[in-house]
Amino acid sequence: MLTFDVNWIAIVVLMIINMGLGAIWYGPLFGKPWMAATGIKLEDIEGKNMMPPYVVALVNSFSMAFFMANVIAWTGTASLGGGLLLGLFMWLGFTGFSFGVNHAFEMRSLHLWIINSGMYLVGLLIMGAVLAIW
Repeated sequence: MLTFDVNWIAIVVLMIINMGLGAIWYGPLFGKPWMAATGIKLEDIEGKNMMPPYVVALVNSFSMAFFMANVIAWTGTASLGGGLLLGLFMWLGFTGFSFGVNHAFEMRSLHLWIINSGMYLVGLLIMGAVLAIW
């Protein structure tokens, strides 16, 4: 059953961490390869209102952390290894291969799938680990 008796401080911290991860992931780490793989150029986004995508990303970060906290509570996971395993399972079951289907039908490259789904893998691993031990 869904619970709201979760570690709200951890959820807020994880939202911030996940947003920071996204900024680093799609900035200095993989920004140029991501732009090349999507065909987006810096000129395409300069001067555009980027608030809507950031709001969606913030809501997504909250949702991931909140529901991961529920999964942690349901399973009684209270170890670093268990949290990492749950993060991996959430990625395998719901994120990684879902991205793969979209990328396949959109005829996007494996490289782009690795970039996009990889960010969620790292984010879910961090969320699972932190929520399990905090």
